[in-house]
Amino acid sequence: MRRIQAVFMTSDLKAEFDAFRAANPEIETIEVLLADINGIFRGKQMPISALDKIAKNGVYFPITTPFLTTNGATADNILDEYGSDPDRLCVALPGTLTHVPWAAKPTAQLQLEMLEPDGAPLFASPRLLVQKSLDKLADLGLTPVSAIEYEFFLFKSGQMPPEPLTPPNGLPHAADANCYNLEVFADYQPLMQEIEEAAAVQGIQVEGLVCEYGNGQFEVNLKHGPDALKACDDAMLLKRLIRGVAHKHGLLASFMAKPIHDEVGSGLHAHVSLLNENGDNIFAGDDGEDLLQQAVAGLLETMPAATSIFAPNANSYRRFDAEWFAPVVKNWGENNRRLAVRLPLTDKENRRFEHRVSGADASPHLVVAAILAGAHHGLANKLSPPEALGEFDLVDFKDVLPSRWKIALDVLEQDKILGEYFGEKFLKLYYEVRSTEEEEAHVSYFAADHQQYLRIL
Repeated sequence: MRRIQAVFMTSDLKAEFDAFRAANPEIETIEVLLADINGIFRGKQMPISALDKIAKNGVYFPITTPFLTTNGATADNILDEYGSDPDRLCVALPGTLTHVPWAAKPTAQLQLEMLEPDGAPLFASPRLLVQKSLDKLADLGLTPVSAIEYEFFLFKSGQMPPEPLTPPNGLPHAADANCYNLEVFADYQPLMQEIEEAAAVQGIQVEGLVCEYGNGQFEVNLKHGPDALKACDDAMLLKRLIRGVAHKHGLLASFMAKPIHDEVGSGLHAHVSLLNENGDNIFAGDDGEDLLQQAVAGLLETMPAATSIFAPNANSYRRFDAEWFAPVVKNWGENNRRLAVRLPLTDKENRRFEHRVSGADASPHLVVAAILAGAHHGLANKLSPPEALGEFDLVDFKDVLPSRWKIALDVLEQDKILGEYFGEKFLKLYYEVRSTEEEEAHVSYFAADHQQYLRIL
């Protein structure tokens, strides 16, 4: 990849690390982080002195680290090929060494990228997949401006099933939906302020925190910008940060897609516009609406195959409930939150689309890579979308997205488009890893089985 190689040829890492240590002599520990296909950071904790070795020689992790199952195992379906689990070199990403403000002892963190033996990024690197879609758009002279929104729940720590927490200030619990309720938000103000302050320390630009529709649910918005790879990195770092700050306060922050069966689920929404080589939003020009519709058409055409990326585990499909505003049909239109692709109300210069299918449990890198791939596919082939829905239109439940995990994986396996963006090797690996998890989930026994059938059958 001609553009991502530059990531590994930038600054003098030793000088960067030495300057950080000189400015922060209290730091005792470094946590090295490697993004995986689940939207989870894998890594380990090391003494801060290990920075010298990392700057000079990197650090090694097993090759399967970026594509473990959600629970951290090597998938059964890939054991023949990857069971020996050889190591691969991981290098530091320049500019990612920063503080971990919520840690119990003075700690820093550093992001890594795993390499192939020839020095290129590993084919299964989630960051590489974003870069591949960026390269395709760059060939059209386009740069995406993107922003990610996350929904998440706060729960009492150690409760199973999860229970919404009582406000830390001792006020009575406000049950039911409290969407945009500032008084309820004020109950959690110290926690939210600490999240915002920790994000500022790490250079993550948070634009807003609000109460969402669910009981104990919140939404956090990241600032839009023209670096989609950094947007994905920041999204993963923000999830880690929110969970870390909540844990410090004895709480559980969960980005599970559907943690409570009779509540709204949590989504990952991505806002995207595209700039031309002059830095102008192509959706705002004279032919902007035509280009926007072409991009939307590509999103809709690739959406069924990408569903197993937007909904990567068994619980993801419990979120697909139209009564709770989760998109279940590949549709689009103006200012309508029932739709898979919404065109928000904006001025002309900020014309964009909002992709609303993904759950908060998905990898932001894979989600954004798939969204950018869909937009490129539509623009490159000048596709036309179906008729748009209006802001008050109800959804016609035709042409629904894959509603079960196995169906979604089968659609991905048969797809002929996404392989051009992700690479056939990666998609085959992704299918095998997720199929292992789907098979394990299918044969697992759940408490509901016993509750429903044990006495009756």
